[in-house]
Amino acid sequence: MNAPRLAAQYLESRPRGAGPAQARARLRQAFDRLPLEAILLGWDLPPALEEAVAAETRRAGARLFRWQPLLTGARRLDLPPEWAVLGPGGAPVPGHGGLAEFTFVCPNRPAVAEFVAERIETLAARGLFDGVFLDRIRFPSPAPDPTTRLGCFCRACARLAADSGLDLEAARRALDADPLDLVRGLLGAPGDPRLAAFLDFRQRSITRLVQTAARQAAQAGLEVGLDCFSPALTRMVGQDLSALDAVCDWIKVMTYPRVFGPAGLPFELLGLLDWLSGRGANPAEAHAALTAASGLPLPTESDSLRQAGLGSEALRIEIARGRQMGVRRLLAGAALVHLPGVHSITPAQAQADLEACRAADGLVISWDLWLTPLEYLDTIRAVWH
Repeated sequence: MNAPRLAAQYLESRPRGAGPAQARARLRQAFDRLPLEAILLGWDLPPALEEAVAAETRRAGARLFRWQPLLTGARRLDLPPEWAVLGPGGAPVPGHGGLAEFTFVCPNRPAVAEFVAERIETLAARGLFDGVFLDRIRFPSPAPDPTTRLGCFCRACARLAADSGLDLEAARRALDADPLDLVRGLLGAPGDPRLAAFLDFRQRSITRLVQTAARQAAQAGLEVGLDCFSPALTRMVGQDLSALDAVCDWIKVMTYPRVFGPAGLPFELLGLLDWLSGRGANPAEAHAALTAASGLPLPTESDSLRQAGLGSEALRIEIARGRQMGVRRLLAGAALVHLPGVHSITPAQAQADLEACRAADGLVISWDLWLTPLEYLDTIRAVWH
């Protein structure tokens, strides 16, 4: 199928105090303003709410996708702790905020592969969806501390690594490198071959699992979209955009210039900067190294990055980079919500971001449509049509 020109992620969780009628009414408001071609519906919802959204989506002639995490739990689903991604010291890598939906499991564990297959089989059997939008298809971000959070070093990974000729112990020793060199390597700059080999191994691990899940979904007649990190950061979470593009119908990139939460550019970059600072790196050298390795226009002062994030130019850069990395059908994610402490955006910034996103093949209203002010839907209509 063709990648949707306009799509929206909807209802990451059940809206407090709202039921099927309210969810359907809110969706109709969006369809009245925009020719949305696909709704990417959250995974942690009661069936009655799912069915109401499906009915409204079909009334509008749009396609319905299940927005489905693969390698994390959910609010109502804790995965077995023995499946956890293990850091270099053998300890489980903690999830952001201790939340199950951000606590990752290892893609190389056979039990995890079986669990993923069951997830795809269950949602395909519902007969409610036209496609799947696969999220959390990565390793946890090592940005807060690469020496403890870069995984995985479990027994399953050790076996697979040995079979492929990779020495995991050598990879572990590579983490003792100069912190600036380690960060450069995580962001894709040439460097220690031991680290590069380990990062390649992680990318193959994610690609293999996603390929299997995507093939299973396609065999069930489902279109497959992927939710991926911003291209500058994909190397450090195990995503190979070129390889992933080959196994799906389209990819959305999470280039969020002002999101101070997982996957947001300032959140991840500040994690690396703060870690470098804690390791005694000269602030100017750390800033210069991160700017050069990421290829992003970081503010001169880290306080500015901490307070305001990046500008819209980051979107243009990352869309172009995604194409260079081999993504043929690239959709840009647009964060347009107001979440205290996590994200805010002015009308002028929204306008600039949406203009920048026009370089992509399509736009995904991200996280999510339920919380997006209607005025920004009108801005999308003005900019994109």
